[in-house]
Amino acid sequence: MGEQNILKVNPLPTLTWNHLMLNFANMPLEEKAQVKADIPAEFNGIETGMGGEFVSYVESHAGSVQLIRAGKGEDLGVIRDDNAGASAEVILIDAAEDSRVTFYSHVSGTKANGTQATRLVKVIAAARAQVTVIQSQTAGNDTMIGDDFGAIIGDEAGVHLIQVQLGGKAAFAGGCAALKGYKAGFTEETIYFGDESRRLDFSYVTRHTGKKTTTSMLASGALFGNSDKVYRGSMAFIHGCSRSKGREAENVLLFSPTARNRSIPLILCDEEDVDGQHAASIGKINKELMYYLQSRGLTESQARQLAVESRFNPVIDEIPDEAVRQEIHAYLERRMNLD
Repeated sequence: MGEQNILKVNPLPTLTWNHLMLNFANMPLEEKAQVKADIPAEFNGIETGMGGEFVSYVESHAGSVQLIRAGKGEDLGVIRDDNAGASAEVILIDAAEDSRVTFYSHVSGTKANGTQATRLVKVIAAARAQVTVIQSQTAGNDTMIGDDFGAIIGDEAGVHLIQVQLGGKAAFAGGCAALKGYKAGFTEETIYFGDESRRLDFSYVTRHTGKKTTTSMLASGALFGNSDKVYRGSMAFIHGCSRSKGREAENVLLFSPTARNRSIPLILCDEEDVDGQHAASIGKINKELMYYLQSRGLTESQARQLAVESRFNPVIDEIPDEAVRQEIHAYLERRMNLD
């Protein structure tokens, strides 16, 4: 790599003890010739999970901006990202009232453009709009991945974010949803895979300001080798968001004694009449389950893959491309060294 920028990314909404080294992450990215992206004013100021330094970097290095506008009541179906794998790209989605948009972007080992691939998605969802954003990647071991997301969600609108983080030498990802409207809803699903010395660092934040808003954040991962993962899941219930609900849960399978896992569920509450729940399950695969699977003729590595994919498949099945789904299954099989 050439000259690098060290960005402060994935900051916690409120700081914890410095010695834990979890308040933020440092992400190295190449310093390239800047080409300032033309961002429409309405998208400025949207908070994202990875934070302002990452947003500034991508917006000042992206050669082009993909702007998607759905008119009132319009259903745009599935829109694919033709620029996936670029060093830096910006995608802006403006969904008018009662509209529907699905945006899908996949970076594979063959599509990644050199040593880094960064994606920034910003969404404005007006009343009753439904927006789904799917970001997946099986990048090679020489690629630095950055996937960021931010949304403003209006009355009775729903936004669904899916991130599939399986490759790269390091993967940084995040999302932030501002639930401003009455009965606004946000759903986030993440699956991740770490092996060898891969670094994984995630940060997801929801800010509830509208009444009766709902959040669901679910993550599932598998860690092998010397991989290192941090997951920050934060829900902020701000005064005035009465009768809002939020749930976050993470399930981690550890397959190596040297893999490192850190999970930080955080609930910030300034409103009494709310319901916030968080949970984390971290541990090894059940020995009885492994014995049962092997007694049915599976090898140990095949049993491991079955255990991992049984957790990943509900998210993988939401990817609207059969070829990519097959690529992901083949990638996981290869990385887990099946017999």
